[in-house]
Amino acid sequence: MSRILVLGAGKSGVASANYLAQRGDDVVLTDVSAHPNLPFPLDPRVAREFGRDDDALLDGITSIVLSPGVPMTIPLLQHAAARAIPVIGEIELAYRNLKGTIIAVTGSNGKSTTTALIGEILRVAGRQPIVAGNIGEPLIAALDPDKARTYVLELSSFQLESVDTFHADIALLLNITPDHMDRYPNFDAYAAAKYRIFRNQRSGDVAIVNGIERRSLARETPGRVWRFSATKRVDEGAWLDGDQLVLSVGGDTRRIPRASLALQGTANVENALAAWLAARAAGVDDVDVQIAFGTFQGLPHRMVLVRELDGVRWINDSKGTNVDATLKSLESFGDGSVILILGGKDKAGEFERMRDLVAAKARAVLTIGHAAERIGEALEGSSAIVPSEDMQRAVAWARANAKSGETVLLSPACASFDQYRNFEHRGEHFEELVRAL
Repeated sequence: MSRILVLGAGKSGVASANYLAQRGDDVVLTDVSAHPNLPFPLDPRVAREFGRDDDALLDGITSIVLSPGVPMTIPLLQHAAARAIPVIGEIELAYRNLKGTIIAVTGSNGKSTTTALIGEILRVAGRQPIVAGNIGEPLIAALDPDKARTYVLELSSFQLESVDTFHADIALLLNITPDHMDRYPNFDAYAAAKYRIFRNQRSGDVAIVNGIERRSLARETPGRVWRFSATKRVDEGAWLDGDQLVLSVGGDTRRIPRASLALQGTANVENALAAWLAARAAGVDDVDVQIAFGTFQGLPHRMVLVRELDGVRWINDSKGTNVDATLKSLESFGDGSVILILGGKDKAGEFERMRDLVAAKARAVLTIGHAAERIGEALEGSSAIVPSEDMQRAVAWARANAKSGETVLLSPACASFDQYRNFEHRGEHFEELVRAL
């Protein structure tokens, strides 16, 4: 019998341990925390070894399944490599046990919205997709054991680090901008993890990439490469032409009015173009695409209007977890009209790159969390900086000082793990405070 060590007791780790136990493997789940907050019940057949990371955990182990939150550079995994113990991630484990077609989406920004939009298009088309990965359920918990399905997967760089035989029939790389620099030694290492989405693609597969970003070219993929752009025409792919979304592949050109798209903003036009290309690669009719464009209203915690109070709009963009995501959100507002809440767990973000847009758009910046001091130093002089420590103080200051016609925008440019369980928890707390005003 296989004896498998699962590292990390988050969603992916617990789901992997449960799956392995249910199929009859001898499973050990470990976590560096002595008392991890398990996201859902753990199969009683799984042995628990919490609060440990010593080499004795490797005794008798035949393979290791890695949660995405655990870096591959930890000493325990280096020692496992010395013992020739194979290591795979939850996505790789699931891939080896699924039947069907895979549409995989990655990128520094926009991947959740694009993944969910592709899922909506396929649902409209009657395809009954399974949407999983970094969005919703872990893939290993979402497998259909009985029949082939279309899986639409959001994949983070962390998840892609540990794939091996994983193969995406349709792979989308939306963009690559600096993120998670607290995990990677440099930007090239982060980009290399993203490029792994094209690993193992074949000649009949499709790679969908941003048409203007130098780093988003699908390198070394034998499949067809289609591009998208909201700013220029591309040779084979999709682009924005005035008030029309245009798709042209293989000499066949189709158009959908931009007004058909319920989502607002240039970033969402790009997400829609990429989703349309994925749908075309999957054989979905353009009519179903246009219907889905009109029905899909976006995701929670991504530019959601919580309420308008005394002429002030309060917007939850808690999913803006890196500098580029926040910059894209800020672009949507008028000059000097924003009170911006920034901060959380610093991922070595380049906050200095925000200076010009913050100077133009934000009347005040309210800093919270562990990154507050560094953000204040990076943006000093670009706007009024108000150290606020936590969300309660930030919301209270904004309520007392915001003027009619202004917007209070939570778009933190940071991870949430200093004060919250995740970005959803952070956004929910913001909305709860705002609704109580």
